Amino acid sequence: MSAAQVGTVAATDGAAAVREARRLAAAGRTAAAQQVLEQLLSKTPDAFDALLALGEMRDTGSDVAGAATLYERAVRARPSSAAAHDKLGFALGRLGRVQDAIAEFEQATRLEPSSFDAQYHLGATRWWTRDLAGAEGPLREAVRMRADHAESRYYLGATLRQVGRIDEAVTQLREAVRLAPALSQAHLQLGVALQAQSDLDGAVEHLRRAAALDAASPEALNSLGLALMQQGKGAEAADVFRRLIATHPSFRAGRLNLATTLMHQGDLAAAVEVLERVTADEPDNAEAFYNLGVARKQRDEFDGAEAALRRAAELQPALGEAPFTLGVLLWQTGRTAEAERWFREAVARAPENADAHYMLATALKQQGRIDEALAELRSAVGLRGDLIEAHQSLAQLLTQRGDTDGAARAQAEADRLTRRKADAQASAFALSVGRRKRAAGDRAGAIAQFREALRLAGDNADAHYALGLALEQAGAIEEARTHLEQARKLSPRLAAHTAK
Repeated sequence: MSAAQVGTVAATDGAAAVREARRLAAAGRTAAAQQVLEQLLSKTPDAFDALLALGEMRDTGSDVAGAATLYERAVRARPSSAAAHDKLGFALGRLGRVQDAIAEFEQATRLEPSSFDAQYHLGATRWWTRDLAGAEGPLREAVRMRADHAESRYYLGATLRQVGRIDEAVTQLREAVRLAPALSQAHLQLGVALQAQSDLDGAVEHLRRAAALDAASPEALNSLGLALMQQGKGAEAADVFRRLIATHPSFRAGRLNLATTLMHQGDLAAAVEVLERVTADEPDNAEAFYNLGVARKQRDEFDGAEAALRRAAELQPALGEAPFTLGVLLWQTGRTAEAERWFREAVARAPENADAHYMLATALKQQGRIDEALAELRSAVGLRGDLIEAHQSLAQLLTQRGDTDGAARAQAEADRLTRRKADAQASAFALSVGRRKRAAGDRAGAIAQFREALRLAGDNADAHYALGLALEQAGAIEEARTHLEQARKLSPRLAAHTAK
């Protein structure tokens, strides 16, 4: 189209000019299309449709700033257009003007609540700014309007996971990956949500998928390594963390998690080597110094452990574990008075730490300060009623004080908790035997073992689940449903399975 022809189209019919520009753009003749629109706007600066169309072309051509300027003109030309506000918001967001973008999306949803784009963009942008409460409503609207839009479900699921509504999050994220199997971030969020439900098999499955789909995502590899470690697959977890370190050396958690995995595997020497490199590179990393102290302590390298733990406690005043572990080390090496100081520091930093109260009581008891020790033991059992050692110590000190009734009650509770712990261990063993019998085809023997597991520990969710499945296979449907429902109530991890 010649310059004269462009001028003729623009001058004679604005709507025709916009149609011609869109036709040219669709044919790949973007420069000619923009020329048509620019000619029109030179004569009619407030031509709304031309402003939007040219803005879209500039946007597509990566001239986001130019697009934003045109959308701003479109908004001024027609303030009642939700589409113009939405497009402007989308451009402003990519220019880093996030709060201005949110304001435009909010205006778009006020003008046109049924605008899917505006609701979706508003919810997603609020999620990116960590306004989770503000994100949920628009994202729910977007999902309601377009149930097949995977990204809306992804953002809604991510929001729900982050506010702790894991079951709802899993539902949305499962649908997101069904709709868009290649959406790596949805697999990542689903994997993390399933891990929170203790469904480690499902978590690993989706985290592997996330890492395969997006090799550039350190979060996917890190989450996969953590899930594998929790699953007991330490060697594989270590390999994943090594891969993470090799491909994303600036991702700080990678080396720390590798060291933790090595510690769980018992390879303390390798863990210490990793952590020494981290503390040398990051002298302000309190967590690295703390882990180094723990690893050295486990290797009986008490001087090195003490130095690392002191450094961790100094670097991060909120880190309650460092003074507690340092106190234990000092107590174990016969420095009870100094240990007391650090146990008090641990209690001050984390008053809800029952173990810190218990160890402080132990140090006080050894120094003959019985009244103070009793107060700390009462705090410990008040915070954690199943702390057997605290009940036993309480019984001993009350006996010394001549409070035979109080001592008897404390000892009775210690004995009850000891029996309960033994029963839980026996229940886990019976469950394991039942699973082996089921695998060998001995259904009756498996059912008997599962029932024994529940006799020993009625709150064993896995035993309820295993018995429910076995009874279902045996045709005892009603009793099976009862046990499967009980498993679901006791463990969110089993909810997805029992709901099938």
